[in-house]
Amino acid sequence: MIKAQSIAVKIGGKPILHGVNFQAKAGEVTVVVGPNGSGKTTLLRAITDEVAWNGHIQINDRDIHDYKSWELAAVRGVLPQTATLAFPFTVIEVVRMGLLSGIHSTTDTLAEQALARVGLAGYALRFFQELSGGEQQRAHLARVLCQVWEPVVDGVPRWLLLDEPVASLDIGHQLLIMDCLQNFAARGGGVIAVMHDLNLTAMIADAVTIISGGQAIASGAVEDVFTDQSLSTAYHCQLRSNTLPPKHSAFILPQTASLA
Repeated sequence: MIKAQSIAVKIGGKPILHGVNFQAKAGEVTVVVGPNGSGKTTLLRAITDEVAWNGHIQINDRDIHDYKSWELAAVRGVLPQTATLAFPFTVIEVVRMGLLSGIHSTTDTLAEQALARVGLAGYALRFFQELSGGEQQRAHLARVLCQVWEPVVDGVPRWLLLDEPVASLDIGHQLLIMDCLQNFAARGGGVIAVMHDLNLTAMIADAVTIISGGQAIASGAVEDVFTDQSLSTAYHCQLRSNTLPPKHSAFILPQTASLA
């Protein structure tokens, strides 16, 4: 489990998170949603220890400050919202950077397997800068997958921590990546993803947390969290959550939204 308690963050002297409590379980896909500027990315960056924060964070029942940097690299892979490269690396060179951070550096074919998993088989020798934005995003995800390829090692779950992993992707590749994340969780790993698409979240999330105004206003199963009241409060407009048979999966129609 990843557990964050009473997380407070200030950036440039401005409070961004106000005592947020959050948890995610191994074996599940946990999605963080909320409006722009609500603190979703900041929460993820606190969990990855990329910003200064106050509170308590544990990964697999161990305080994050008790980990050495190489131990953290072996237990969780992080995909930021944006990543740039200043030099003309090939795609396979970018993906192999994940091997240097993980524990599978001696596996010769792993980078190619990761590329195939994200729909980039045959792209290995192309230059990264020649790819489209969506292709670059998938190449970075392949790099992160290499880092934590096996979801469980010696009985200890590993984690994918992803900020907007499908933001630049068409619907087919969105579904491909969502299947990849669900497969990782089904095999015992844990996934935390920051996302904007509420309907895609409702399709794939085992648990969801809504962040609004720097606070967690609702957490739990999708059907419990995606209520008219919680969504309308978070997004400052009138939203209606609907369900489809037979699984009663929630969906939100933008046509029913209003600012009043």
